[in-house]
Amino acid sequence: MERNLILTYDIGTTGNKCAIFNSKGQEVMSSIVSYDTIFPKPGWAEQDPHDFWQSVVTGTKQLIEKGLNPKEVAVIGLSGHMNGCIPLDENGEVLYNNIIHSDSRTDEQCDFIRQNIDDETYYRITGNRIDPHYTLPKVLWLKQYYTDIYHKTRYFVHTKDYISYRLTGNIGISDYSDASLTCMLDLHKGEWAYDMLKTLKVDANKLPELRCSYEIAGYLTKEAADILGLVEGTPVTVGGGDGACATRGAGVKNVGDAYNYFGSSSWIATLNETPVIDNTARIFNFFDLNGKDMNICGTVQTAAAGYNWAIDILGPSGEEVSGGKSSSKSIYDKMESMARSSTIGAHGMFFLPYLMGERTPLWDPNTRGAFIGFTLFHDRNDMIRAVYEGIAYALRTVLDVFKDNQLNFKDIILIGGGAKSTLWTEMLCHVYNIPVKVHPTPGVATSLGAAIAAGIGVGIFKDFATAVDPHFVRICTPDPAQHAEYEKFYQVFRSIYPNIKPVYDKIAEL
Repeated sequence: MERNLILTYDIGTTGNKCAIFNSKGQEVMSSIVSYDTIFPKPGWAEQDPHDFWQSVVTGTKQLIEKGLNPKEVAVIGLSGHMNGCIPLDENGEVLYNNIIHSDSRTDEQCDFIRQNIDDETYYRITGNRIDPHYTLPKVLWLKQYYTDIYHKTRYFVHTKDYISYRLTGNIGISDYSDASLTCMLDLHKGEWAYDMLKTLKVDANKLPELRCSYEIAGYLTKEAADILGLVEGTPVTVGGGDGACATRGAGVKNVGDAYNYFGSSSWIATLNETPVIDNTARIFNFFDLNGKDMNICGTVQTAAAGYNWAIDILGPSGEEVSGGKSSSKSIYDKMESMARSSTIGAHGMFFLPYLMGERTPLWDPNTRGAFIGFTLFHDRNDMIRAVYEGIAYALRTVLDVFKDNQLNFKDIILIGGGAKSTLWTEMLCHVYNIPVKVHPTPGVATSLGAAIAAGIGVGIFKDFATAVDPHFVRICTPDPAQHAEYEKFYQVFRSIYPNIKPVYDKIAEL
């Protein structure tokens, strides 16, 4: 029996997507197993790594129930959410919950880093800002408050690395993409930043061995195979962080290609041969799955999350949607119809989508959302239109940072939930003034990226450039007249934040 299927585990923030891909990169079947996030204190966010493993067990059995023949699985690929911190002892036992990417408990440790390394030097070495969401300050937090755990730790690993260990028995292996957002990696040398870590008194021996995402981390042990119902000895590749997997799964093949992920948050990313060190540190950098090229990325904190907030506050009731049924699809269709009932510029109304602060380009936790320009003339349609446009304008400010760094794109690939909306596609195209290509399966990019890396690892695919051809389902080209109209309002949008920032800071003081 031919073994030509790729099994992937994508350990996301809310659940594990277990998926099967064929040798053409097409998803054959999938199962999603959710798990909880723990919030011990305000600003804290943790997950139990044992829940990750249980989701692998449950999800694999569900796939087998759906008809997966384990003997056809050629390789297992991995993806996981980044910026975490899982301390494992020498026997692979978890010593503390995973402190995940959204956790912000480490302001004190960030101050400690700044006392020893200035912001500019830190950014130049790591390609990333000093920020509480990254791994390094979390390691320092454990060292300060749980000294015994720090000393017992053999390796600090990431989400997908823990699953790799449970599958293969090989502890302490990670990849360059996940290592990048620990902010303990020297991106220019492609190795741990030993001098910086020595200055901060962090033991570099506690950091995992680094390999490329497509390399073999090990083989499925008998114990794991018996638990999962899979075949002992199935190869397991190292895998990558979810951001790097999404890049390749989106259809980015070569340096200079770019994509826009549009989900709860949204980001624009491109591949470059080297890190891009922005003069005001507005963008961040992490390695590609190939362990050679660099993902250059800028993130808007609130995209679909702001849109969903608008649905709750401004959206249509059940009586207003088709047939009085408030299904998700009909509500989204009605929202789009209401937005189209307004005009470009929403009759002079603006929405700042900074409902959770903002990252690129502002990096300002104090900024907040706002509607600007209300008059008695405006209605709900204008407000909804302003929400659509405000999120598009925020993403345009990210694109402008790329242009400031001489990164200009001939087109951009759209993935994520927002790619399902015709209005979003058209609006982003005209605001960006470049063609927007919609991925045929915008919701599977992360798992597909893990599958591509795994397929390369066992020879199913030759390389990243030729692995999978997405066959884009929609391509929107910019209309000069609409771009010119949007541009007038975009320039006003850009002027709002600098003028009301003092107000945001005063509000934060309260």
